[in-house]
Amino acid sequence: MTQFVRYALAFLIVLVGANAGAQEAQREMRLTLSECVEVALTNNASLEQNKYTVALAEAGVDTRRHQFLPSTSMSWSFSRNVSGPREGAILDPATGTLIQTLGESRTGGGQGFGFGNLNIPIYNGQLLSQLAASKKNLKEVQFDAKATYSQVVFQVKQNYFQLLQAMRLLEVQQERVRVSEESLRRAETLYEIGSAAILQVANARSNLANLNAQLIQRENAINIARSNLAFNMGLGTDVDIIPAEEEFEILPPKFSYNDALVTAIEQHPSLLADRYGMLADRDDYTATKRQIYHPLVTAQAGYNWSLGKDEDFGGPEDLFLKNYSYTFTIRASMNIFNMGTTNQLKTRRLQYLRSQELLDQAKRQKAVNVKQRYLNLEQFRRSIEATEVAVQASEENFKLEEERYNFGGGTFLERLTAQRDLFDARNNLVQAQYNYLIEMARLENEVGVPVAGNLE
Repeated sequence: MTQFVRYALAFLIVLVGANAGAQEAQREMRLTLSECVEVALTNNASLEQNKYTVALAEAGVDTRRHQFLPSTSMSWSFSRNVSGPREGAILDPATGTLIQTLGESRTGGGQGFGFGNLNIPIYNGQLLSQLAASKKNLKEVQFDAKATYSQVVFQVKQNYFQLLQAMRLLEVQQERVRVSEESLRRAETLYEIGSAAILQVANARSNLANLNAQLIQRENAINIARSNLAFNMGLGTDVDIIPAEEEFEILPPKFSYNDALVTAIEQHPSLLADRYGMLADRDDYTATKRQIYHPLVTAQAGYNWSLGKDEDFGGPEDLFLKNYSYTFTIRASMNIFNMGTTNQLKTRRLQYLRSQELLDQAKRQKAVNVKQRYLNLEQFRRSIEATEVAVQASEENFKLEEERYNFGGGTFLERLTAQRDLFDARNNLVQAQYNYLIEMARLENEVGVPVAGNLE
């Protein structure tokens, strides 16, 4: 990590200097493959997003746990009410007649304190299964995050090797253009002294123009590879990555095909995520069954105390001496008929069966992918061996055709053909070498663990 910090500080210095000098200037970072991976694991957007996804899943588990805790509430109230006087009649004892009269207004009210609605779940099979499902979902998300981690590492390695491949192909193309320029100058000289036809000069010019067009494509391929690498590292497009590590050994996998397959099936994060997703669907199915067939048992308790308008509060002891009431209830309920819940059970069961099939399919797909990786590695390995021989043979052939042409024993077209064969063989060798390294990184991503020493 110390080395990474050093490079990070160097990058900041370059960044500040570039901003001070020229706002549009590209910034350069010279990094090895392992340093590029380290930067990506710190800055990649997908990995940052996964952190929040995992945190949300953890919050979901806490939510399920909290449903088992008692819930209660506390209240206090104070009230005053006034009732207006009502009209009435009274008997006058002196006269014996009814006299209409207006009574007085009445006031009332009081205050109360309550500690009630204490709900205690005694047995809830549905919540038990839902809690188990949320834990499985958390595991699924965590393994998905690990699979994304592995994918980011692969993408950085792939982009790094593609950048090196583009750089090597550009070097081959530049050498090819240089040789073609020499051929054109030679053809023009021979034409001027009358030793060559104008058609030979035209062919040399046409060949050089085509090679220069290919050279532009190779230069653009390098810029694209740099942008892809910077993007997957979580950097901006104004950053140019300069590979500090250019030579990699062509090593065979340290696992046999069977060992790699077993490791991938049993340990790959994506398959483990699928497995826990299937188990979560199973728990959701069990939760729905328990909702239908298991009773729900809860306990409720409450306490209330009240004080009238004309009553005095004598202190906390009054809460337990007068004007109070306690309640305690145990309630058991069970579903008798609910068509909606029955359909929900059917849906949960289908989801569970579907997730089982998806897991089986993912395992079969993983086996196919691992086998393809090994077959491709063997193909690239044999291609490297064959192309190395082809390069040596093409070099010898080009030397012979060069000498024959110089001494008048060969034609310009034969020399041009030998030149084309030589550089095509060199291109094929570069492509096979880096395709092998990319395929090794792809195999590592499929297995889920390092499979070659130079890619760890």
